Amino acid sequence: MSQCLNPECLTINPDNFQFCQKCGNKLLLVERYWAKSILGQGGFGRTFLAVDEFKPSQPFCVIKQFLPELQGTENVEKAAELFAEEAERLELLGKHPQIPELYGYFTVDSRQYLVQEFIKGETLQKELENRGFFNESQIRELLIDLLSVLQFVHSHNVIHRDIKPENIIRREADKKLVLVDFGAAKVLPKNQRRTVTGTVIGSAEYCAPEQSMGKAKSGSNLYSLGVTCLHLLTGTSPFNLYDAMEMEWVWRNCLTRQTSNKQFPFNKNY
Repeated sequence: MSQCLNPECLTINPDNFQFCQKCGNKLLLVERYWAKSILGQGGFGRTFLAVDEFKPSQPFCVIKQFLPELQGTENVEKAAELFAEEAERLELLGKHPQIPELYGYFTVDSRQYLVQEFIKGETLQKELENRGFFNESQIRELLIDLLSVLQFVHSHNVIHRDIKPENIIRREADKKLVLVDFGAAKVLPKNQRRTVTGTVIGSAEYCAPEQSMGKAKSGSNLYSLGVTCLHLLTGTSPFNLYDAMEMEWVWRNCLTRQTSNKQFPFNKNY
């Protein structure tokens, strides 16, 4: 089966069809990629599971389609800029084995697309839903795995700005954690390595205070990763893990098992 990429159609077609049976849209994208199904939608785009026709093994890949109308026409220019920047970042960051590789970026019929590596596995949010709360040992392993990824990201002056359980996939092949969805990421100016001022972007539950004010910095990624860990430990929304009146975190009140007081060795270079 092949998925029509026309945003106003999205009809599923038989494999032998070259054009959508409903709207007539060409199904083979740039003579190479067959979209198979919708993976998700959010921000300024819709993602599809696809097959790469060029490669002998016809492996799966991911097509991300730019859809500024999802956020309203007043955001089109900003969204187009973010989408183009995402492609540039993925080309650079995709060299890391725990970040999806960028395969292509192009425009078809005035609509932007990028194609990247498909990571087969389960998000940490799905793991939480299917297997229950994470224990202390699992959180420690998570941090060991992901802090080195963030170190690589920060070494290229990039702020992810949307770290959360839904954007971390445990790769089925080797059980490594992969950081995905750099659509909200931002590159720090070379002469301004610590903080970037701009639009407020990210998931409110996991946002650092400075990011909520449009002043994200590399430390904002660490904050979001920390909040992600608290959510996985407790299964509770981060909004309910912080007492705004007392201005303190109350996540320990939501634990179903006791944690130790061991200090995790922290590398200041992260």
